[in-house]
Amino acid sequence: MAEVSEENSVRKEKLKKLRKDRKAKIEVAKTRMKEQRKKIKAIKEQLKDSPLTVPAIAAATEIEPSHVLWFVAALKKYGQIIEGEKDGSYFQFKLAEKSSDERPR
Repeated sequence: MAEVSEENSVRKEKLKKLRKDRKAKIEVAKTRMKEQRKKIKAIKEQLKDSPLTVPAIAAATEIEPSHVLWFVAALKKYGQIIEGEKDGSYFQFKLAEKSSDERPR
């Protein structure tokens, strides 16, 4: 019985140390996720009124075009935006229509 409680206390100490060691990494990850959500929201906000190309979205949101392209690709993959007609060399993107059975996130 004493061995079990000793093992538990050793395990708890190891977990406490692990949490302390990883605290900075967790905070960095949280900050990155918050920034990503903010950028995605800005992109969707621009697409709410009319279809836009990646360079137009980048100019309107002041996000690097390469980052906008990555976000647009991800949003397209998950069906949140759709590809429209071409505007010169670029496709225009617009928000996808929400279906009635889709639940809010």
